[in-house]
Amino acid sequence: MLDLQQIESFRMVALTHNFTQAAARLGYSQSSVTLHVKALERELGAPLLTRHRFSKSVQLTEAGKRTLDYAERLLALADETKAAATAQK
Repeated sequence: MLDLQQIESFRMVALTHNFTQAAARLGYSQSSVTLHVKALERELGAPLLTRHRFSKSVQLTEAGKRTLDYAERLLALADETKAAATAQK
């Protein structure tokens, strides 16, 4: 099952092109973000990022580009769900 924390970590890495920067923005350790993205890649069965060792930057694969669009939509829907639930209180 898809995990929103993994999806959010992937989204932030995709936006920053860097695991360390993504971790800082999310308030996670870099190793946690790496584990989230690797788990999501395993779940989806495709590499989402091309990692560049020496520059420490990443680039989206074709699968990653497609997944980013879905990630944005899933996270927006999760936010809408939270808002709807709290509006009913």
